[in-house]
Amino acid sequence: MNRPSRILVVEDESIVAFNLQQRLAQLGYDVPAIAVSGEECMEMFSQTQPDLVLMDIHIQGDMDGIEVASRLRETNSAPVIYLTAYSEDSTLERARQTRPYGYLLKPFSERELHATIQMAFERHKLEVELVDHQRLLQQALEAASMGVLEMDTATSAITASPRTAELLGWPLNQPHDRDDLLSCVDAEERAEVTARLDESLAKLKRFSEEFRVLSEDVPPRWIKLDAGHASGRRMTGVVQDISARKNSELRLKLLNDSLESLVAERTIELKQCLKELEAFSYSVAHDLRSPVRVIVGFGQELIREHASELGADSIDLVNRIVTAGQRMGALIDALLHMSRLNQLPMQLRVVNVSEIASEIAAQLMEAAPERVAQVRIAPNLEAMADPTLVRSLLDNLLRNAWKFSARKEITHIDVGSKTLNGETIFFVRDNGCGFDMASADRLFGPFQRLHREDEYAGTGIGLTIVQRIVMRHGGRVWAFSEPGLGAAFHFTLST
Repeated sequence: MNRPSRILVVEDESIVAFNLQQRLAQLGYDVPAIAVSGEECMEMFSQTQPDLVLMDIHIQGDMDGIEVASRLRETNSAPVIYLTAYSEDSTLERARQTRPYGYLLKPFSERELHATIQMAFERHKLEVELVDHQRLLQQALEAASMGVLEMDTATSAITASPRTAELLGWPLNQPHDRDDLLSCVDAEERAEVTARLDESLAKLKRFSEEFRVLSEDVPPRWIKLDAGHASGRRMTGVVQDISARKNSELRLKLLNDSLESLVAERTIELKQCLKELEAFSYSVAHDLRSPVRVIVGFGQELIREHASELGADSIDLVNRIVTAGQRMGALIDALLHMSRLNQLPMQLRVVNVSEIASEIAAQLMEAAPERVAQVRIAPNLEAMADPTLVRSLLDNLLRNAWKFSARKEITHIDVGSKTLNGETIFFVRDNGCGFDMASADRLFGPFQRLHREDEYAGTGIGLTIVQRIVMRHGGRVWAFSEPGLGAAFHFTLST
């Protein structure tokens, strides 16, 4: 249960004091003591620690109530309400300077007394909370190494906290104004900061700026000033030293600039190396074609002209040489094709994907009329792409689908597209032997094969070509499969 508020009464007329004590008790207040003089008031105050003092101005002793109230204010924060029968202007002015919480002229009613006391308690409570908040704010500002600044928008006079003065290189306890603030700003930024500050003052807008401070008394530093308009003609703000952050940003920018320059240099070097490597690959592959053809040709000629002179074992060895030479020739042709794909400039236009896929499928079925196959190609598939590259892409995917579904009783191949999040995704799907997704990361590597040569012949470079074509168009390619259930290759052409 809350205790009643304690009120110290200072009144030298005993009848008035007793009556006041009774009235306060009826209102629910506790009167721990009654003092008749200033000296007794100070002693009783120290002993009872009241919540409020009802102070008669004219009391016994060398001090009147106003002097006693002034001394109490220096040592504690308990509210004081004056009680007096006098209302002279001089007395009121003296009382006002002690910032009392009320002024009751005798005689007064219980309602006036109670209302004045309650208002005094409420005001005192708000002032205590304000002091606490200001203390917490100051602690927060000190912990954050921030200062406070206040400007009179009419006179441009500035009041600065000690931390603000330190950050700006100002002497303590000296008057400053708008011009002093702007003179601290680096000359290169001063005009811009001045314009924004004047705009903020004229339009009562919030002011938030970061600028360099140059002063003879402090080393160069970066300052951030956040200010807004308060009541009356005031603008209040917080001043913060952001030198560490700005220096970090500058170092990071220099690092990024040097990194970008280094990346650009390395990119040029890499492109040159790739260009030289492709030229070398093309040259080597081109030069190898002739001796490989000679090996294959001489092997075939040897069997044709001298088969009767060779035994069965010798013929078998020569056939193996011819087969290996033909396979090597196919690899060389594939390498040359891949080199040309990277060297040819792209010719972008609207490509009829359905038409190209249909032509390739027709060629595959004509070459193997004994195969039972159902190839379904969605109509009106189109893409903005290079037609030559798209034909090579589809040729490799469809030939793979045809090859790996050869052992099925009926070959099923589907070519189509779907739209996902506004992006067109093309696919080529078959019902062939499929592959284990654990090996999917090897699919698009050159010469990487997921099946043995004696099961499914090939160069192992077709999907590498597919990936490079897709990448040249800024797209993606990926696959899904299960062993024995076929494979589906998806790709986009984003160019």
